[in-house]
Amino acid sequence: MRTEIYQWMKNLAFFHVLTTAVLHILPDKRYEQYIRLFMGLLLALMICTPVFALVGKSSELLNGFQKYYGEEEQARMENEAEGIRKTFLREAYKKELEKQIRRLLSDAGIFSEEISGVAAEITAEKKLLVKINLKAAITESQKEAVKNGLERICGLEETQYQILDSGNGMEGVGNPVASGNSSSGGGTSGIPENK
Repeated sequence: MRTEIYQWMKNLAFFHVLTTAVLHILPDKRYEQYIRLFMGLLLALMICTPVFALVGKSSELLNGFQKYYGEEEQARMENEAEGIRKTFLREAYKKELEKQIRRLLSDAGIFSEEISGVAAEITAEKKLLVKINLKAAITESQKEAVKNGLERICGLEETQYQILDSGNGMEGVGNPVASGNSSSGGGTSGIPENK
């Protein structure tokens, strides 16, 4: 009986040292409360083990704990792996789609110096949105070729992409639309001129 008590006390001391070490090597302190909770539950189990040993139920309790902990850990790891896989596939899909769109633009006669950006975004509703920004204006035939290619090659619907060029909505600093008009005062800024 004395050796069992001595072994139990050694286990408690080792557990305390292990808990302290784990808490000190945590890379991020926001997980500390979860580690403390988990270690507290294990400590309660270790303290109760001699009582259950007297009753004869300690092996059943430990086996049940190991079984449920193993199942929970396996489920957590599977969920984490699934999330990583989905993120990887989403990013790979976006890169491939951007590559296809750049090739499609090149085939339509729109070259890389005319493209300011191609961005594919997958929203929270798992809807794909593509935005193509062009530096220069393009012809209607080029725009139709790009639209047909986006629908035929990339499988995008008309609501899933947007083509912006300098002729349809990308006003800059020097354009009259961005500067205001002269009818709102005397100057283009809307502030009356002092004469």
